[in-house]
Order: sequence, then structure tokens, then C-alpha cells
Amino acid sequence: MKSLLRPAVLAAALSVCLMPAPAIAQETATREATLDIYARYRDNPQITTERLENGLWRTRIPLASLRSAQGAIHLDGASARELISFAIAPQADVKDARVLLRHVSGRAQEGLKPQLRLGMNGQFIGQLDGVTERAAAINEIVLDPAMVQHGYNTLSIDAVQRYTLDCQDADAAELWTEVDTSRSYIEITYARRELNATLADLGALLSAGIGGVEELGILAGAPDAQTLRWGALASQAVGNRLGYRLPEITMLSALDAGSDGEGRDIIAIGTPTQLAGLAPAGLANLKENDSWLSIGPSPNDPSHFLIIAAGHTPEAIEGALRTLASEGFPLSASPSAVIGASEVPAAIIGSKRQPLRADAKYVFRDLGLEGASVLGQERGRAQLSFALPADIRFRDEDEAVLALDFAYGAGLDGRSVVNILVNGAFERAVRLTNPAGEVVPAYEVAVPARSLRPGWNTIDFQIELSSPTEGACVARNARNLAFTLKGTSTVTLPPAGYFAELPNLALLQETGYPFTGLEAAPMEIRAADASAETVASVWTLAARLGQINGTVFTDTNFGIGLDLPDANTLLVGARPALGGFLPLQKLMLPQASGFSRELSLVDLGDNGLLVEGESPSHKGRLVMLVTAETDAQLLSSVRALVQPSHWSQIQGGAAVWRENAATIVSADADATFTIGNKAAREAARASSAGSSWRWIASIAAILFAMAAGLALIARYMRKRINGK
Repeated sequence: MKSLLRPAVLAAALSVCLMPAPAIAQETATREATLDIYARYRDNPQITTERLENGLWRTRIPLASLRSAQGAIHLDGASARELISFAIAPQADVKDARVLLRHVSGRAQEGLKPQLRLGMNGQFIGQLDGVTERAAAINEIVLDPAMVQHGYNTLSIDAVQRYTLDCQDADAAELWTEVDTSRSYIEITYARRELNATLADLGALLSAGIGGVEELGILAGAPDAQTLRWGALASQAVGNRLGYRLPEITMLSALDAGSDGEGRDIIAIGTPTQLAGLAPAGLANLKENDSWLSIGPSPNDPSHFLIIAAGHTPEAIEGALRTLASEGFPLSASPSAVIGASEVPAAIIGSKRQPLRADAKYVFRDLGLEGASVLGQERGRAQLSFALPADIRFRDEDEAVLALDFAYGAGLDGRSVVNILVNGAFERAVRLTNPAGEVVPAYEVAVPARSLRPGWNTIDFQIELSSPTEGACVARNARNLAFTLKGTSTVTLPPAGYFAELPNLALLQETGYPFTGLEAAPMEIRAADASAETVASVWTLAARLGQINGTVFTDTNFGIGLDLPDANTLLVGARPALGGFLPLQKLMLPQASGFSRELSLVDLGDNGLLVEGESPSHKGRLVMLVTAETDAQLLSSVRALVQPSHWSQIQGGAAVWRENAATIVSADADATFTIGNKAAREAARASSAGSSWRWIASIAAILFAMAAGLALIARYMRKRINGK
């Protein structure tokens, strides 16, 4: 099969983008294009919000939409727990709340009363009998609205399970309960409060969750490169505060155009003259180089906000947007603020996941692990998490060294151990062998550096404590089971190189690379055309990429058109705007069944397509193309792509998806290229190898010369001796 990303084909595709579409591109969509042929299952649980009478809203949140793992919740063992968190924004005045749970337990527990204990924010809310019938049961728990707070709320589901009244194996296979996450949900009924906020409240106001920023309209004037940039900064200012989810971002043409702004939050960007009908009176007196930032109720819906970022010059307008995007900027507790040119943040620093440097030592406490203790229990866990640069590469023989400060109690037997897992893979074990207990400072454990990866890493310390017992069910004192891992422990990273092999969509979804806003390499984001849907798609993707590391793309160039610059480029546009060409007319996508399915790219139908490849115009630069069949489908596809359920699945060199998260399919890239200092390192290695051979040749020449000299001396001495 021909490669999806052969550089020559990509070069041809992008170089003829301005040509008229070929006749084949005008073919009508086949019946096959309308079928959801890639779905592995049909459930597609989504958060839904509906408007009720009397000004109330009702949001239903399936548990599946709150978990990164797909499928049901499995509660295994005699005691098991699952924690699920959801957010409620300050704008929501909660009137009613309930939890609906569909669950079933193993039949071996029949007659022994397995139970589910439910809690909300640490408070008991209900106790359910485990269902051991052949089919699952549905239970409803009505909550006191006062138990649901603004910010994040945590629903805990604890299973207490038993299969015998005699001596029981706590980890027996019979002890299980399964919760259907697609048909179990949290339901909140609320009213929206009228907006009464100041700029100092932006952190709380720009929040995810029920009643939060669900739809965002941006009014920024006629679409051009400057508008594209301003809208991207505004989108990132909101998206970075929301955490993991994004609102539906729309480009507005005017606020008085029917119901364009109704039911959504709005950011208006422009000059005082352009925004005179919206802004407070003080905006008219704004000085030439000053920036204006204000917040107030939307004129279309007083329960939503209208943020105005204004200035007389493009520099002043961008200054207002930089201030809005700087989460640490000290905004006043007033509805509006004038920011002088000298006060505008020159650089927006404070990435949520600042990567660690190689060849350095870090203290656990500084990485968020204050320490962990296990007392009176057989098992415990501590987890160290940190981010590494997206292009970091350790050598295979290098090791990361953990210097652990820990202590453990007396009376443990030889089965007590601390297992160390790096990114889910077992690497090392520390035995706790002293029967009198011990305090151990700086115990060094080396783990292979190759087990670390670009982006997010976790080192798990799984603590297993055991003491001698006699008989099957001997009651015993367990207080001697004690272990403490201290936050003064350290991890030392070895030196590393910095390079990456691209295309690599898995690296993109994990770290955003090379579109993070943290790289020194130039970056550009381009819209293929100036349609409102394409512009909104660009803003949505910029918000998602900035959200990964909490960055704002102040140093990124933006443009409209198909010219490829000497930079890593993100190109967004509907297929017809690309001249009717794509890297291939057909794409073979692997299926879970082991077979491959052919997708015609002449008409993408309801599919979105993401393709990466080396720039045909500039060697060593990446081009990422995001496209769909129409402008409307492009925006719909991008909104689906940036959802965690879709984004977490992309990998390889290309991806195709639909609205259902089960439809996403990736294809590997056969043609790859390397960016970074790998070439320099290989050149140095080659130079070193060449130097070694030259050194060997030099030594050989010297030895040959010495041997020849010694031979001549010996011959001379023999002649003299023979002469005498």
C-alpha cells in the first residue's frame, strides 16, 4: 500500500493547492460515506443540558464522561473504591441533585449482603444493597443541594464485598461489582445567577463544569491574520483556566444579529470606536497607547459575561489580551481596568506543566510528593509525577537515580517490599528485611532512563507490608505494619539529547509538540480560507494546544492562505479550500478486527482528517493539516477532536474520526524525519569514530617506523660484528 505521508506526494498535494479541483472531487458522496463503519461500539455518552420552564436548567452527566478510562467501573476485592469528580461553576444556583447508579455484583456473594456505600465530598449520601441477580439494578439517590458545592465535587463509590462467612481471601475473583458508566449519571437542576463580577473574579468566573463557560462567542471584526491571532489569544485565555475541557468557540459577526450571542459568553475585541455601542462610557476617554479590559453582563443574556479587550492600536489591543491571558496578573476588584503600555506582560510565563531539565537533581517535595505513610495496613501507594520535554531522549545505558529517605516498622517478615513502577512497568524492588525496623537515609535505586518518556511520567511506589501469621484466620495486631516515604527523597536525571522523530500524533496529544509555545523553533498557524467556521476551528485548536501546557501563543505567527512558511505549520481548512487535493485519494485504515478498511478521501463525508508530514517547501519542518468535507463539518469535527475522549486516542501519522469517540482510527506514518540535535550528535559520533581510526593509523605508522628503525640498527650492528 502506498504510504499516506510520502514526502513527494505531500509536496505535490500542497504545491497544487491553488489549482482548481479535479473533476473527481465533484463526485457525490456514496452511501458508504454515510455509514458509521468505524464504530467499535454504539454508546456515546455525552454531557447534556436542557432548558426547563421557570428559567431552570438541567444537566445530566454520565459517569463515562468524567473518566479517562473507557468502559465500566470494576470494583474488585473485599474493599474497593472509585472516586469520580465533577465541577459546578459559581454561576449555577443548584436547586436539585441526584445520582442514578446501574450496578451488578458477582453471584458468589448471593445471600451474604454485599453493599455499595456512596459519599459526596466526604459525607455519606446512601447505602445500596449489591445486586447478585443475572441483570443489573438501577438505584436513585436524591441529594441535598447544600451538599453540592461550587468547584470540584467528588462522588465516592465504596464496595464492601463477601463470598463466605469463614476465612475469606480478600482478593478472590468472586468479589466483584461492576457499575455501568454509560447508563449511570449525575443530574443537577439549577438556575443561572445574573452576573455580578469584577475582573478580580476572572479565575472563578472562567471555570469549567455545570453552569460554567459552555459556549464562547468571539467578536473580533473581519477575519484576517490579526483577527486570527487575537481570537487565538482570547480562546487560550479562557481554555487555560478551564483545565481539560473547552467550550464551543464561535466567531461572531455582530451582537445584534438575531440570537447570535444568546445563551453564550462573549469576548469582544477591537477599538473604542468599533465597540462604542457595547463598552462602558469610560472607554471613550482611553489614551492612545493604553489598553482596556472590562467585564459585565452580556446584553443578550445577563447571566453570561461580556469581556471587552480594546485599544486604539493593534499593540494596545494585544496588550489587553495578554493581560486577560496572564492568570497571575493582579487585576483590580472593579468591572474595568486601564493598563498602561509599561504594565502589559511582556511574556506570559507559568506553564502548568513546566518540564524538568536533564542532568539535574530534584526533591520529591518540590515535585508535589510531600511524602506518604502506611500504618496498620498491608498495602499503600505513593506516586511521583513530573513532565519531561517533548523532545528529550536518554541513552539506553543511562539510569535515573532515586535516593529514597524512608523508615519502616518492626516485626515485618521477608515478604515485605516496596515495588517501584515507572509509567506502569515494574522496574525495581526494595526489600524491607530488618525485623527490628529501620530508618534508611538516601537509599539509592537506579531505574533505566529509557523507561522515562517525553511528556508526563509517573513513578509509583507500591508498598506491600507483611508479618508472620499462624492458622487460616488468626486475629492479630496490625499496628506494626508501618512505612513512611519522606518528601526529602530525590530523583537525579542523567544527561540527554533533544530530538524527535516526526510525524508522531501520540507525541502531539501528550505534549503538543511541536506546537506547544515552548519550543525555540518558529511556529505558524494558518487558516486555508476566511470563513467563520474555519476561523473558529483555528481558535479551537489553538485553545486545545495551549491548554496542554498552560501556554499562550504570543510568539506564534498567524495567517490566512496556503503559503507554507519556514516554520512548523498548522494548516486548517475544508477540503474544497485545499484545491480538492489530499495526500492520497484513498486511505487504508487498520481495524480492531485485524482487517483494513478503505476510506475514499474524494468525499470525506462526516469524517474529520488529521495528517502530519514534512513540509515540501522547507526541510526539517512539520506541516499538520486538519480538514473535513465542508466548513460546517470542519468545525464540528474539530470540536469533537479536542474532547479528551478523542484527543487521547490519536497516534501515528494520520487520524480519522467522527462524533462518536469509538470511531477514531489512526494510521502509521511510513515516511518520517528527525528534528533536533540528533544529527549533530551522530555527526560527533562519526567524527569521533573517524578520529579513532586516524589515531589507530597514526599509532600503527609510529610502530612501523620504530620497527623499521630497529631493523636498520640491528642490521648495522650485525655488519660491525661481522667486520671485526
